[in-house]
Amino acid sequence: MLFFVAIAGATSPTPADAQVHDQLLALVERSTELGCLTPLVGQIRLNAALFSATERAHISATLSPAGVDLFDEAPVMPAAPPAAAPPPARDSCWSWSDNRVVGDHFVVEWADGVDDADADRFLEDLEYSWQIEVEEKNWDAPDGADNYLIVAYIQNERTGGAYTTVKSCGGDYIPYIVSGKDSWDDPKWGATMAAHEFNHAIQFGYSYAPEFWWWEATATWVEDYVFPDTNDWSDYVWGYSANPYIAFAASDQQDQEIFWHMYGMAIWAFYLDDYQGGHDTVQQTWEDARSDRGQYSRSAEDMVDDLGLDWLTLYNDFVARNTVMEYKQQSYFPAVDVHDTVKSLPDDGGSGNSDTPQGYGQNYVKFNEGMGEGDLVLHFAGSDKTEWSVQLVETSKYAVTRVVTAKTEDGAADVTLTGYGKQDVYLVVSPLTERDDDFDYEWTAELIEVEEPEDTGTPSIDDTGAGGDPVGGGPVEISGPVACGCAATEPGAAAAGAAVIAALIAGRRRSTP
Repeated sequence: MLFFVAIAGATSPTPADAQVHDQLLALVERSTELGCLTPLVGQIRLNAALFSATERAHISATLSPAGVDLFDEAPVMPAAPPAAAPPPARDSCWSWSDNRVVGDHFVVEWADGVDDADADRFLEDLEYSWQIEVEEKNWDAPDGADNYLIVAYIQNERTGGAYTTVKSCGGDYIPYIVSGKDSWDDPKWGATMAAHEFNHAIQFGYSYAPEFWWWEATATWVEDYVFPDTNDWSDYVWGYSANPYIAFAASDQQDQEIFWHMYGMAIWAFYLDDYQGGHDTVQQTWEDARSDRGQYSRSAEDMVDDLGLDWLTLYNDFVARNTVMEYKQQSYFPAVDVHDTVKSLPDDGGSGNSDTPQGYGQNYVKFNEGMGEGDLVLHFAGSDKTEWSVQLVETSKYAVTRVVTAKTEDGAADVTLTGYGKQDVYLVVSPLTERDDDFDYEWTAELIEVEEPEDTGTPSIDDTGAGGDPVGGGPVEISGPVACGCAATEPGAAAAGAAVIAALIAGRRRSTP
């Protein structure tokens, strides 16, 4: 995706540099298999010093319009671009082909061998994306758009991949978009690609500071505003749902699970949209980043703090709602992967080798309803190298009904959900750190049956005679951050609960169904 830092000095490459070099070259050879190539192009330019002149020429020939040096004028942010006068008439700042069709804000050019009709569709989709994103939703126009048309170029390559990057011209770093010619084999894909890449073009004008994943997450989320009937974003959210254990802010071009997780984190944008103020809240995270001159350094916690909200409150609410994907377009959100399922009590479990949670990643453990009735008592013991979020989340089929959040001490906690039995409950655990290490944990759970008090025939002082919720109404409605149904056990009791875990685990091991 994005940004470009000059690497000063000539130093010997490290083994890590050599690995990055080899992995990026391998991805260039596989570029026809990928979707949005903006992250790959960003990483290539970020690591420009690792490539020889011959390799740079090969990369440019593979990814760029004919004759364009992908490594030319890679900006060093936050330095200002060189000043230059605007062109005498409004047109693109550069042109790479005589094949071109011109619109109000874009010029689409294409290589010989590309279908003219695809260029027309690309222009139409880009202009429509401008109408929605800039004119209706009030995103800033891309840098340079007041003086220049934005160039979008279609390569004669059998790929549906696309990317957005920038080039210096007229006193600005102006974005341009490059796509392969297969993007319009599926017109819906071509349309959402245009909306996605145009949002990247806009993002460059706000800030280079947000972490890498937020660029992709935002561009994926915004597709739903431009083309709401397409729902292509759902396929990307799967990248989170299938691997919730991956670190919240992970980004990687080589690891496929992490690569798709970046796009899947569009779910965080949908959460802010649905529960924290709508579209404008997501847009505000980019407005707030303007004053931050860093690169890839602005975290989710930073964005929440600048919104004037509490990070941990929002994070706990976010992961709780993901148990049943409680969003406005719920049916389009792929179900979150369940780390373990409990079908009888007492039971025990813990982190696994392949999906141990990383920093702000999650494990979801499902306790099926129907295992008896009473108080669900859980003892948790996690790594003491980090603080933990430990929640018991009671759900109906489509909604969260109660949440009990544990208070942890040195990685340990005892937590009780009263009145368990008739609804599914999820244990949601997450290490509260930005580190992408794996963090191990163990838990034991048991059901404590609660005897009904003898009916003396005398109504209690709290008896409203109405049934339903505690104040005599209907079902409890949850709004805002998920309501807490019960208080968690105090931390002092956590150590005592943790002390018996080893013995309980030794007596009751079971394999995951």
